[in-house]
Amino acid sequence: MPSTHSTHAPRPSHSAKPNQSLNNLLVFESAARRGSFTRAAEDLHISQPAVSHAMRLLEADLGVALFERQHKGVRVTEAGQYLLEQVGMGLSLIDQALREVRSMQAHQVTLAVSTATATWWLLPRIARFKQLHPDIELRVITTDTDLDMARERIDLSITLGADDFANYQKWHFVDEEIFPVCSPKFLESNPLPDLQSLANSPLLLLEERYAPRMDWKEWLARFNTRLPRKPQLFRFNDYSIVLQAAIEGQGVAQGWRHIVQPLIVQGLLVRPLHHSVTTDQPLFITAPQGKALRADVMYLKDWLVAEAATT
Repeated sequence: MPSTHSTHAPRPSHSAKPNQSLNNLLVFESAARRGSFTRAAEDLHISQPAVSHAMRLLEADLGVALFERQHKGVRVTEAGQYLLEQVGMGLSLIDQALREVRSMQAHQVTLAVSTATATWWLLPRIARFKQLHPDIELRVITTDTDLDMARERIDLSITLGADDFANYQKWHFVDEEIFPVCSPKFLESNPLPDLQSLANSPLLLLEERYAPRMDWKEWLARFNTRLPRKPQLFRFNDYSIVLQAAIEGQGVAQGWRHIVQPLIVQGLLVRPLHHSVTTDQPLFITAPQGKALRADVMYLKDWLVAEAATT
């Protein structure tokens, strides 16, 4: 009659305590990476027998050999190589998490903003924010596309109001108001008494690849004015370059009020005509939905709103 008992004795449980298992994994990672129990002991400032003992406990707990003991050093087995890769990834994630937590303690706030807004609106004002909040580290990401705020760990973003904001908190930043601007020297050489003379002038055009903005054709149409059959259009894909070209007298640019107003005050640009268009797409300050803002993020948001009100 066949026996009802297994021919293999059950393996005793060697399950280690959580803290012991974690310590053993750290010792394992060093020994496997260094290929030597002795060098791992030196790195960890413990004795070589302590490393050997920890590895015996870990192998007993897992029920698999992790090392091939050799005359000089050790070599990981297939199981040991797999465990080394996984432990390495885990330690990298822990290290990243620790860095991020330290940055939170340092009151770091991340703001995403377009290159032009950062250059012409934010930078001239940022010293005032630092004076008010010297303990807050401001990290500015310049981008002309909409980023995944949660994935990129962005606290606040300034964006055009053309998107669906269902997943975001939002606060009004500025209206999108657009009017012609040029250098005083250009206007002196090229008088612009009316809209048609403007349409016939050299026009600097921003070609926005990701979020189309109102161009010259659409802007002039608001005042029943058309471009000529062969307009003098100079196209750029960076608004900072558009403004620099206008300042240097190369033509007339479309001026977004919140960006160009300081340049007008400085006398670098002028408005040749009083005509202006305010679109139905204001700019908003946004933050991820469902997440309470930290105090330092609130300070930045409130400061941005207050500064925008003076634009």
